[in-house]
Amino acid sequence: MIHLELERIEALELMGMVLAHLNDAEAVGELSPRVPLLMSIRDKLADELRGQS
Repeated sequence: MIHLELERIEALELMGMVLAHLNDAEAVGELSPRVPLLMSIRDKLADELRGQS
C-alpha cells in the first residue's frame, strides 16, 4: 500500500510540473507541437475535476 501511495504522489508531482510548464508556455506564446495537445488534456482534466466538486 505504501508503494501505491508513493506512485500517486509522484504522479501528482509530475502533473504539477507539467501544468506549470504549460502555464509558462501559454504565457510566452511558446507553442511547440505538443503544447496545444497537452493544453487540451489539461482543460479536459480541469473540467472533469470541476464536475466532481
